[in-house]
Amino acid sequence: MYDFLKSHSTRPSPHSLYTARELWTDPHVAQQMLALHLDRDGDVASRSHQAIDRIVVWLDQRFGLSSGKRVLDLGCGPGLYANRMAYLGARVTGIDFSEGSIAHAQRTAPNGSVRPLYVVADYLDLELGESFDLILLIYGDLCALSPTQRARLLQSIRSWLAPGGHFAFDTFSTALFDEVEEEARYTFEPDGGFWSPRPHFDFLRRFKYEGSLYLDRHAIVEETHTREVFNWMQCYDVDSLERELGELGWEVTEALGSLAGDPYEAHRHDFAAVARPNERA
Repeated sequence: MYDFLKSHSTRPSPHSLYTARELWTDPHVAQQMLALHLDRDGDVASRSHQAIDRIVVWLDQRFGLSSGKRVLDLGCGPGLYANRMAYLGARVTGIDFSEGSIAHAQRTAPNGSVRPLYVVADYLDLELGESFDLILLIYGDLCALSPTQRARLLQSIRSWLAPGGHFAFDTFSTALFDEVEEEARYTFEPDGGFWSPRPHFDFLRRFKYEGSLYLDRHAIVEETHTREVFNWMQCYDVDSLERELGELGWEVTEALGSLAGDPYEAHRHDFAAVARPNERA
């Protein structure tokens, strides 16, 4: 145990290990995540349902969803955005690698010609033979990816966008990064909890890195086995986001306080952007 905890307390190289899939595919954790998504007033796994309503209204006003626009919702979860957009008349495809979330999205989807198409898949390895007017990546998904993964995803998004199409997404901000502090702590869950239905310890070690990157490294210790979860979070301001996307052949056309159309404010913990491929790239 000493050797394990010593290793757990060692600062890993940025993005040297990637375990995000476990949050969405481990049967117990995936159910916990789904419950957080469906909490109407919570904002842990997704925004409150009231905030989601505002976002969908703005997306409709800004991009004309109700005119039958083709929308690709990457990391769609249980369809909280996709089903709302479909009700407005958008033709929506939702992608997520959580089978439980996709099953919920399908159960609650509108019937008829506007029913969304839901696909269980990892959007990092996705091949699509169609194009879309609007592609969404909501609730900071971009921030959880490594630079290599971000570059690969943006290349795919470029290939999926119809001429004149837009990519709309949100990110966590450097204002959040500035408030995050390195820490080490543990909790004991004798009756089970988020990470396991069985008694377990959760050892958390948080590391900060240059370039506004931080890591929450969890060690989940049960009686019979131990596992680790690495949650990376890349934070941005508008300048760093524009610089990274520019190097990958993209142009940020709008910086917003949120995808509900709120004005950008540098002190917020997150912000949103609309981007399009740079025709000169």
